[in-house]
Amino acid sequence: MVVKLSDVLELDVMKRASPLVRAGKALIDTGTVRWVHSSEVLEIAPLLRGQELLLSGGDALLNLRPAAQHEYVRSLAARHVTALAIQTAGSGRSLSAELVEAAEEVGLPLIELQRVVPFVEIAEEVNRKVVSEHVTALQTADSISQHLADHLATSGPALSPLIDIVSQALRIEVELLDPSGSVLEFAGGFPPDSTSVNVESDIFVGTLVSARLRLQSRQDVPPELLKTVGERIGSILALAVSQQHRPTAQQIAHTALMRAVVSGASASQIHELCTAAGVSTAQPAFVMVFRRIGLSSARGVAEKILRTRCPDALTYLDGESLWAMVQLSISGTRQERRELLEGLRADLRGLAVAGAMGPTMATPLHAHSSLVEARLTQAVGAPDDLESNFRDCEDFLLERLEARELSGPVGGRITQELLGELLDYDRRRGTRMLGTLDAWLISGCNSAEAARVLFIERQTLHKRLRKIFELIGGDPRGSAKLPGLYLAVHLAKNPSPVDAGL
Repeated sequence: MVVKLSDVLELDVMKRASPLVRAGKALIDTGTVRWVHSSEVLEIAPLLRGQELLLSGGDALLNLRPAAQHEYVRSLAARHVTALAIQTAGSGRSLSAELVEAAEEVGLPLIELQRVVPFVEIAEEVNRKVVSEHVTALQTADSISQHLADHLATSGPALSPLIDIVSQALRIEVELLDPSGSVLEFAGGFPPDSTSVNVESDIFVGTLVSARLRLQSRQDVPPELLKTVGERIGSILALAVSQQHRPTAQQIAHTALMRAVVSGASASQIHELCTAAGVSTAQPAFVMVFRRIGLSSARGVAEKILRTRCPDALTYLDGESLWAMVQLSISGTRQERRELLEGLRADLRGLAVAGAMGPTMATPLHAHSSLVEARLTQAVGAPDDLESNFRDCEDFLLERLEARELSGPVGGRITQELLGELLDYDRRRGTRMLGTLDAWLISGCNSAEAARVLFIERQTLHKRLRKIFELIGGDPRGSAKLPGLYLAVHLAKNPSPVDAGL
């Protein structure tokens, strides 16, 4: 549940801080706050989930150079943070024109708090309001769900009266659509010229999307309330829908095939199920996995995107994970896979769903291997690109190799062999030579790019590199040592618990 950013600024506790909107004024009325968080950590973005009001004293941020400040607000905007509020009262410092310009550029509302108010008071007041709104929504949704259950038990599974109950309870327009988009039932309504909001939820019978519930209301009904109601009543409506829209034989065969792929059935079993489901065993295939972020529903969001992007994908819900198997053309497989990857990344950007794509297998008979790699890709860590929540296993080859083969003493021996003196130097001097070497390697040994990423002068970088080369036994460029060095740096950055104790 969320509250409007404009309402937050009108709270007494915020007014005491004398807030001044310095950037993103046009976004104040539409912004919503899911939670308030305070932090001085500059690398906070990966730890946020979106729709936060971030409070900061600004000490560390305002000491950064303009380029680094721009990177900070860009990272917050990429995580869909609602607004950044910086307290300048008592610090004798003001928000720089570069910081304000950067926030305006990336679309991040920037608020200057001109008086001192303890952040804990702001957080408690706003978060209490968020929780209160959430509890109210849950109570409303549970009341409607109970009403539907009572009607279903006493009057049977007819859909029309169930849809009427939802419409009358919220005074909204309700549509129940079949998977193709045709209207099955309709209730309610209001003048067509009035401003409205739409929320859709998928109705599942088993693992199959059998219908779609569309709730439409005027602006005075929060969309978060509609979303909560849609999620709560889905299982009740599914009981009624299942009586009138039973799955076809092909749908049953597809579900059996995906269940076998997920469970790791033998190739002969998969072959038999492919034949029954009409799935070619001669075409390449790969598996993707999707999971929710926070309290969102992964299956509804991901299935909707998959139906548009790759309508022939087979899906299967297994606990919190939604699996999808996609077949590719026999020729042009790499290009087709790349285009699908880019399309899914664009579709999923900003949504509360994370996914991973496994490697392409020559046949669906080995699809479970793709599934295993997709699952491992999802587990090995966050991608560097904060704007993407869909990972490609090919970008995480080292992480997957490390998780399987290079954990524990093996990884420790590799890092000690190639980086022992450098790591010891960092420990004794409190320096960050490892981070500098990592940035330089990732940039393709491009000094200008590495200096930009590290926010240091190029001359400073060259001075560090000279020391680094001394510690690792020379300049690795143009030598066979470079690939192994990259691996060792990666292992040193991400030590396993056993490595850390070496």
